[in-house]
Amino acid sequence: MRRISGLRGLLLLAPAFGAALLGAAPARASQSVSIDVGRIDVTDALAPGGEYKLPAFGVRNPGSESTTYRIVVTYLNGQDAAEPAQAWFSFEPDELTLGPGESRPVQARITLPADAEPGNYAALIGPEIVGLGTGAQVGAAAAAHLTFTVAPSSWLDGVLRQLGRYFAQNPWALAIPLLLAALIALAVVRRRFSFSVSRRA
Repeated sequence: MRRISGLRGLLLLAPAFGAALLGAAPARASQSVSIDVGRIDVTDALAPGGEYKLPAFGVRNPGSESTTYRIVVTYLNGQDAAEPAQAWFSFEPDELTLGPGESRPVQARITLPADAEPGNYAALIGPEIVGLGTGAQVGAAAAAHLTFTVAPSSWLDGVLRQLGRYFAQNPWALAIPLLLAALIALAVVRRRFSFSVSRRA
């Protein structure tokens, strides 16, 4: 029987010991993220002052541990299109926690201000992992590339759209201008018409 001795033996046996140690060590937990939409192109031009619902996209946790995600808006370096303001976007939910293999849909909306500049816009919308430090950005592989166009519109049209959306969400607020209009109308009627009543002799 041939024996392996000395330094040569240690060198030959080192890979076997390493493999045994690696096999006995527990698998390291991992955090990652994926979404089920790669691109969202809005074909109709959007009017300033309007609110628009985008197609929902699914966020999935392909990692091996529970992870919390925040939905963010970022941009591609050197993109030709304008960068829409992050304040234009809202997400429901805007933060979510998923267990391994779990997924959940996210609804995105764009709310354009009345003074939004017309033109072509582009952005990345998608999840980032919470807790990885400041400055973490969503990558292109974990984001939907969004493009849309803002149509030229008058300032008045945009203001009217915003007022209409506000009163649709807060119908009780209509009572105040209606009451003011009624008081003004009553004051005008009283000012224009005066009545005197006298008895017959």
